Amino acid sequence: MNHISSVSIKEMPIHLNDQGYLAAFDAAKDFQIDVKRFFIVSSHKNAQRGKHAHKALTQILICVSGSCRVLVDDGQEKKEYLLDRPNLALKIPNHIWAEQNSESDNTVLVVACDLPFDENDYLRNYDDFLEFRKGT
Repeated sequence: MNHISSVSIKEMPIHLNDQGYLAAFDAAKDFQIDVKRFFIVSSHKNAQRGKHAHKALTQILICVSGSCRVLVDDGQEKKEYLLDRPNLALKIPNHIWAEQNSESDNTVLVVACDLPFDENDYLRNYDDFLEFRKGT
């Protein structure tokens, strides 16, 4: 079972030139996951997103615009991360509750996942999440 210590943040190098910059990561090498799905979440200031955990899925969050605070919770310990640069990537493994709180208008998160969408993988109620943690 994963714990707060299983959550990790990685700062990717930026390659800058006169046209802008490039930040890249290799999901298999940098995060040890095989990406199967991407999705994009757009939020306005003070919007709360996420508020769920996954039974099996691992995800990587990258804030490509704006800024977002991410609260992660393993049922006993909580930790907060600030994603405010597009070269920061936060890996949230399964069994971890996560909430995203947008701190600016036009916040855009890109999320990479190691599994296809499956509604049965979601734990959307916090009490159900705590019961799931006790049973695994």
